[in-house]
Amino acid sequence: MNARQRSQAETRRRLLEQGLKLFASQGVAETRTADIAEGAGVAVGTLYLHFKDKQGLLRAVLFEGVEQLMAELHKLAEEPLPDIGEYVLRHTELMVRFAQTHRDMCRVLFDPEAVRCRISTEITDMFVLFQERRLCGQAEAGLLAPGIGPKVAAHAVVGLLTHTLEWWIRHPEEVDAGTVISTLVNLRLSGLYAAGGGAA
Repeated sequence: MNARQRSQAETRRRLLEQGLKLFASQGVAETRTADIAEGAGVAVGTLYLHFKDKQGLLRAVLFEGVEQLMAELHKLAEEPLPDIGEYVLRHTELMVRFAQTHRDMCRVLFDPEAVRCRISTEITDMFVLFQERRLCGQAEAGLLAPGIGPKVAAHAVVGLLTHTLEWWIRHPEEVDAGTVISTLVNLRLSGLYAAGGGAA
């Protein structure tokens, strides 16, 4: 990477950081591209060299942030774990800890404007697809309880996680992370899996 490319990459990074900061603190609809550019120390025209418009910047903020989580989820899925309970615990811990350490990004993900332009839906669909594939494999292994359909269960699990985490990042003082994790794990295990579930 030459000096010009490094400078462009650094400018893009500052724009993403400032966009995330302002989207989270002011709301997406209330944030102007001029304010993002000013906070990043560049002219507004420079912002448009990197992103088509505010929605393009919003998309980059969210998708590039979620890429890290998805990589960790795929890594977890490849680990040989002793049983389904351990997998559900590790998966839930990963989701909760990510929300805990990326509160601003989660606030933006659940922002009404992100929902309106369907960016949030696209990201949720990614999680549903990942979960459905895992559940299909678990169904083939005989791990799911009778009557559980993987597609429906995937939507239910993602809905449970995202709705709970959306509430929790807005009201972190009401309950600690450990309680969020244990509650979600118990709900998932008691509702989806057959007694004595085997390896994940």
